[in-house]
Amino acid sequence: MTEPGGALPDPDPDPAPDRSRPVLFQVRPRKISSLAGIAAFVVVAVSVVAGLLLKDVDEGVSFRAFDQIGLIGVGLVLAAAIMTAARPRLRVTEDGLWVRNVLGEQFFAWELVIRVAYPPNAPWAQLLLPDDETHPVMAIQALDRARAVRALEQVRALHDRFAPPQSRPRPMTIEVDEAAYARPLGRLEKIDLEKAAAHRRDLRAKAEKQARRQGG
Repeated sequence: MTEPGGALPDPDPDPAPDRSRPVLFQVRPRKISSLAGIAAFVVVAVSVVAGLLLKDVDEGVSFRAFDQIGLIGVGLVLAAAIMTAARPRLRVTEDGLWVRNVLGEQFFAWELVIRVAYPPNAPWAQLLLPDDETHPVMAIQALDRARAVRALEQVRALHDRFAPPQSRPRPMTIEVDEAAYARPLGRLEKIDLEKAAAHRRDLRAKAEKQARRQGG
C-alpha cells in the first residue's frame, strides 16, 4: 500500500522480542551468588547489632531511635548493592538470548550472535557480535569452573541449532598456551578451547558427510 503522493510507507520496525517463548536453557552464576549472599548477611547483621547497641554508647553524644533506624537502613542499602552481583542471568529461547548482567536485560537474536566466546583471562563469557562488537555474559563466570564450561557448551549447541548459517563462525585453528594451562583459570580456558575445537570438527564432519550423501 502506498501513501498519498505515491511514496512507499516506511518499513515496520523490528517486532519486539516475545518474552512468552519457552526458555530452553537458563543459567545464573552460583559461586558469586553464594559469596554475595554471605557478605550481604554479614553487613545486615553488623548494622542491626550496631544500631541496637547505639543507645548504650556513652560518648557525650545523644543517639535517638532515628539514628538507629538510619544506621540499619544504611546496612540494608549496602546489602542490596552487594546482592546485585547475584543478578546476572542468561535465558535462551528459539529466538535468541536474553542477557541480564548487573543492570538491565538485553535481547540478542540468533542472527546477531556470531559466537559465544570465552576470551583468555576473562572473568566471564561474552557474545561476539557484528562489527567486532562484544557483550559480556556475566551469568557464565570463571569462578564456577566446570559448571561454566557445561553452560558454555549448552549455549553453543543451541547457537548451532538455531542460528542461521551465515552468522556461525568459520573454522579456526585453536592454539593453547601451555604456560596458561598451569594456572587454575588457564585450565578452564583450555577446556573451553579444546571442547570448542572438537565441536567444530564434529560440525565439519557432519557437513562433509551430508555433502557426500547429496553428491551420491
